[in-house]
Amino acid sequence: MGEEFATFLNRLRATRQLDRIVIDECHIVLNQRYTFRKQMQQLGKLVACETQMVLLTATLPPGEEDELFRRMHFDREQIKIVRARTTRTNIAYQVITVEKACGKLEIDAVVVKLAQQKLGQYRFSGKVVIYGNSVPNVKKLAEQVGCNAYFHDAVGKASILADFIAGKQRAIVATSALGMGVDIADIRCIIHVGWPWSILEYAQESGRAGRDGLRSEAIVIRQKGEQRAYQVQRAQIEQQLVRLYVDGDS
Repeated sequence: MGEEFATFLNRLRATRQLDRIVIDECHIVLNQRYTFRKQMQQLGKLVACETQMVLLTATLPPGEEDELFRRMHFDREQIKIVRARTTRTNIAYQVITVEKACGKLEIDAVVVKLAQQKLGQYRFSGKVVIYGNSVPNVKKLAEQVGCNAYFHDAVGKASILADFIAGKQRAIVATSALGMGVDIADIRCIIHVGWPWSILEYAQESGRAGRDGLRSEAIVIRQKGEQRAYQVQRAQIEQQLVRLYVDGDS
């Protein structure tokens, strides 16, 4: 979205070297948290390049296709859709409910115990990712588990991820910053602490598990009680879908 890249594209067009533009994880164009990867929400401007565009995603709900096309300034009749199955049958999904009376320390203790159990269970074959909803929680959990914390402005993010990929650390605690574009074959267990933001984001993050096709797990640890309050209607609808999943009604 910057001027330098626009100049680069114009140079390619002028010399007839621009064949197409490919946008991976295109569903982020629809993200409602406008501070999250906000440049992705401006990608519709690329239609001005007047070249073929390819949009890739594994998690865009069919009901949101028209809104994506609108934001990308596409006419529906100009679009060709190619679909493949996205069902991850090798992942076992589970929700663990913690009593409402439990305090934050007790919940953290449950998470740490589960993480240690899974690290032992998969000590010869894989890694564990723990997702938290805030940077302070991620930092605290990482300290308790004894591993690195990964978030958008963490110092040494590249080396933290490299150590995790190499197996120097088999566990990592992260925000949603560790999500799209992360293709690590041997992640055996994904643990979410608290309610996922949306079904789409949960599909993305839980889908980090079992990329090699082997049996893996995705676990949500949630406390009894109400979800976080939202004012945006779309977010409220998303949270209703999350509740249906977490409560086992779908």
